[in-house]
Amino acid sequence: MSFFYAIVFYFLSLLITLPFLKFLKFSVARFTSLFLLTLTSFFLGHLIAFKVVFYAILILTILLLAYLIYSKYRLTLDKSETIFACVFFFFIFLRFLNPSIFDAEKFMDMAFMNSILKSPSLPPNDPFFASEKLNCYYYFGHMLGAGIILLSFAPPEIGYNIAVAAIPAYTALLVYGIFESNRKIALIAMIFVAFSGNAYSFVDLLHRPFSGGLDFLYYWNSTRMIEGTINEFPYFSFIHADLHAHVFAIPMKIFFVSLLLLNEKRIRVLLPLTLFAIFATNSWDYPIMLLLSIVYALSIRDKDILVYSLVSLPLVAFYYTTMNLPKTEIVFSVDKSALLEFLGYSATLLILAYLVYLISDKKPLFYSIPIALPFYLLSPILPVLIPLLVCSAYGVYKKDRASALVLTAMICFILPEFVAIDSRLNTVFKFYLCAWILLAIGAVMKLKIEDLRREAKLIVAVLLIASLVYPLVATPLRYNYSFAEFTLDGMSFTKRYGEYEAIQWLKEKDGAIIEEGCTHGYYCAYQYGGRVAVFTGNPTVVAWTGHEFQWRRNYSAIAERAGDVREFYTSKDCNEMTRILEKYNVSYVFFGYEERRLFGSELAIEKCFEKVFESGNAKIFSALRKD
Repeated sequence: MSFFYAIVFYFLSLLITLPFLKFLKFSVARFTSLFLLTLTSFFLGHLIAFKVVFYAILILTILLLAYLIYSKYRLTLDKSETIFACVFFFFIFLRFLNPSIFDAEKFMDMAFMNSILKSPSLPPNDPFFASEKLNCYYYFGHMLGAGIILLSFAPPEIGYNIAVAAIPAYTALLVYGIFESNRKIALIAMIFVAFSGNAYSFVDLLHRPFSGGLDFLYYWNSTRMIEGTINEFPYFSFIHADLHAHVFAIPMKIFFVSLLLLNEKRIRVLLPLTLFAIFATNSWDYPIMLLLSIVYALSIRDKDILVYSLVSLPLVAFYYTTMNLPKTEIVFSVDKSALLEFLGYSATLLILAYLVYLISDKKPLFYSIPIALPFYLLSPILPVLIPLLVCSAYGVYKKDRASALVLTAMICFILPEFVAIDSRLNTVFKFYLCAWILLAIGAVMKLKIEDLRREAKLIVAVLLIASLVYPLVATPLRYNYSFAEFTLDGMSFTKRYGEYEAIQWLKEKDGAIIEEGCTHGYYCAYQYGGRVAVFTGNPTVVAWTGHEFQWRRNYSAIAERAGDVREFYTSKDCNEMTRILEKYNVSYVFFGYEERRLFGSELAIEKCFEKVFESGNAKIFSALRKD
């Protein structure tokens, strides 16, 4: 039954694409339809519930399609739709094997999307901090996920996994669309951008027979090879299946690149809107993509692109003033990436870039190599990057569009060696992921496969083989067929705790709840606590305290709430328990596996409050006192 919702999303998302074919080519129209529906709902959702606005706009879009059909306007599907379909259903299959929304950041992401769907207006309620709003985090990407859920008409715990499959499908189609004039190059681009591992994963596989063989950590280790940082690449993010901000930002960045490369005046209004949405999704990417637009405008000598891109600045500035964000600290970084560790992340793409510039711009490359060597004293990775920085800057001067992407990618690699925004860990993480996408697209844009000599073709083939090792080996490790669940219900794992039916019952209710939300410790997160808020969309008094501190930087308020939750579940005084519930305007008390594990018996709660639901190991009580 859950698979049916995936089919609904696939055909409905395809249907709403058709009206946009009047203005855009298919690969771009496919994502534009979801993007504009969500963005319009985002603006209007500050007045009306997001779900209501989204479905209203969906109906208008379908009416527009009906009018176009009635007017006998020719709307035809493109063969590239097979790319979207194949990638989408491949990832649906993977999530069908292991649909669990539990590990890593999945609780947070599911909680955000459920809160967006259930809140009466935007900004949505903070699911982990009842009575407060989620204006302390960038959530537009999660609105894209919520939009996918609405298009599927699925329960959110199923829709989450449909969104997991949709993001790589949109990504693949957008990359294909950039290179669709040459299918062979398009396939190469899709592999390097979205379906490849890094060089470390290839070396790690060769080393495994001598170090105990393959295990689950093979899929993970390739993203942690640079000490003290995170080093994700798109395919890892896709199979890891966290719907975090940086994951939603992957197709959005490629969408923006597609708009730049299309260079059609009638759609340039989408440039500032996309830049704004990128900021509202993953603010790290905004200055990078704005820089890209500036460099790209210089490369093709088009001031209109520059003007349209700069229009995003007041939009971003206004939105920023509505947020309640902790102060951002920009510091000089003393830590540097070790050369071998850096090459473990970037070598395959850097070799490809060196190859294409060796063919097209040999002189600047050779002249810059000896100049770059002394920069090793500043950072071990600079001698590798400066020749490409010089070549791409020269390419921009020579009006080479691809060089604009490569130049921006080089800047993304270099900046974290000297500057950290809040932490080097996250700066490297976000900047390197952006560099991966831009470098892969830029390098492939300069690749003329038919004109390559035999030796160059062999190098490209070796790079492709090395890149494909990770998807071929890591995917079955991440999604083990022997443990397959054969459902898309990401909440089904709660049946093991005897709480599935209780959470389902509470999904239909409104009001704040109290539960054990991971209240034991400053960095408390990534545990089972908070699961009721996650899957119901009802805000809990406090959960995931470590994350809340990162967002709010108000330890005293967080500690007070955590203390009140512990006091409530350990107290035997009905008056004290009632005081705590009234303090946070709680409607329902949840007592299940986690509460029993940490606090023991529920007898005191049963004595004081009316039980309204019981199933399995879970009980739900009204916040109203017994007579």
